[in-house]
Amino acid sequence: MIALLPGWRARRRLLAALYVGLAAIFILAPVAVVMVVAFTSASFVSFPPPGYSLRWLAKVMGDAAFMRPLLNSVLLGLAAAAAAALLAVPAAVAIGRRSVRWSAELEAFLLAPLSLPALIMALALLFFLARFGLATSGWGLLFGHVVITLPYVLRTVLAVQRGLDASLVEAAHVLGATPARAFLSVTLPLLRPGIVAGGLFAFLVSFDELAVALLLSSATTATLPVAILNHVAHNYDPAVAAISLVKIVLVIAVLLALERLYGLDRLMLSRGRRT
Repeated sequence: MIALLPGWRARRRLLAALYVGLAAIFILAPVAVVMVVAFTSASFVSFPPPGYSLRWLAKVMGDAAFMRPLLNSVLLGLAAAAAAALLAVPAAVAIGRRSVRWSAELEAFLLAPLSLPALIMALALLFFLARFGLATSGWGLLFGHVVITLPYVLRTVLAVQRGLDASLVEAAHVLGATPARAFLSVTLPLLRPGIVAGGLFAFLVSFDELAVALLLSSATTATLPVAILNHVAHNYDPAVAAISLVKIVLVIAVLLALERLYGLDRLMLSRGRRT
């Protein structure tokens, strides 16, 4: 039996590698099809393409109907991520230290948007913001995106906060640091990996959000997912694949930039670097 163990371990590693490979193919195959169709020379969506051309990429890059919503999505994602971080970091610190009453209930309340279907959340935001005249305004759209992205920042920052050594903050207080100085000099640098990771998640969620943007945006504040949906409703050409390729490249560029600056392995719910 012992002699069979090395062979079994090799077969198990082979099966695990095969499973991971098949899962990766299953997940990435649709993305690969979109990327190939984006370079088709045909006037309609077909796979495999009859030929290859950059005509559809050139078309969407020069089309304000796609570029303006793309810019709106980028700016909205950045603003929503920043606002969510400003709200989530103090909440995570307070909940993690249990310095407020009903901290468990507060955490459940702030994470509640994760448990609601996107359409239900969008309808609730529409009715709520309509009472204040913000239903289809830029501020209303930003408010809606902050609501749906805040839980992602809160979860990542809270995970880092609960793994911090409380004695570091206590040592800062013993050395004469005020609570604000201890937070800025000790707590905030230690929370930076969680903040950056949460901000990344928030940006990607906002960038890809459809239901909230569909109900809360106007003609001037429409985001890229809304523009893609409107285009698909009236057209069946490879322009959608081309703009989707631009979107994919933008997301990959953000991930590569974060990997270059921080290292994604250090951001994904790690305890962070000591500074």
